[in-house]
Amino acid sequence: MCTLLCTSIAALAQRGEVRDDYTIQSKILGKSVSYTVYLPASYSTDSRSYPVLYLLHGAGGNHASWIEDGELCRIASETIASGTAPEMIIVSPQGFMHAYVNAFDGSADYEDFFIKELIPEVEKNFRVMARRNKRAIAGLSMGGYGTLYHALVHKDVFGACYAMSAVSNNFTHTVEEGRTVTEEEQAYIDSHDIVKIIENMDLERNQYGMMNVPRIFIDCGDDDFLLLSNFEMVKALRARNIPHQFRVRDGAHTWLYWRSALPLAMEFVGEGFRQ
Repeated sequence: MCTLLCTSIAALAQRGEVRDDYTIQSKILGKSVSYTVYLPASYSTDSRSYPVLYLLHGAGGNHASWIEDGELCRIASETIASGTAPEMIIVSPQGFMHAYVNAFDGSADYEDFFIKELIPEVEKNFRVMARRNKRAIAGLSMGGYGTLYHALVHKDVFGACYAMSAVSNNFTHTVEEGRTVTEEEQAYIDSHDIVKIIENMDLERNQYGMMNVPRIFIDCGDDDFLLLSNFEMVKALRARNIPHQFRVRDGAHTWLYWRSALPLAMEFVGEGFRQ
């Protein structure tokens, strides 16, 4: 068992715990999938249930990236201890290079695994508030894409999303130059492009006149090579009058930037958890 305790002085009053040795045997993917869990300070002494944030890593990373590079335990504990965000459980799954979606050729149905296996597994094994408004998703780069994809496609699952330096499409599915794309393949590509998802999504309103979309926050650095594609996604949201927040801050496509974004993400989703 790998257990990491935060030692920051600022977090001593409300220190959380991270374990990166959890696994789930996925029938959908046909293999074992690792995931990390951050538990807030009171989890071991309190019997209550907690809201949950699913935190996704980027391409080339793994389930432990938010611990090792993102300093998850320290930042989460300090953010909660300061009162900026409420106590929450944070789950970071291994995403491989699947972009958190189902592959066109059926080789890896990660989307199905995430929604049908991982989330139920977490809600079975941890004291989690299994409700849409107590469930949020965030992530960086490829994980930022997965964040927006799942929040917009599975609107009934997540109440809020925070995308950092997000890729705008499923870059793992590429089309070689000169190759003819079938109608079925083009439909797949379009249905996994964030701009097209926004343009085509159902925007029914509930009895209170609110759109059936989660709270959305898009965050990208001014020196990030993905800034223009983030502008395109925001443009699509604005064209359809979908409520959202968009911030361009000083920084690039780096862990320095994403570490600075994590407290903002926790504060944003925490606002929804507190409602």
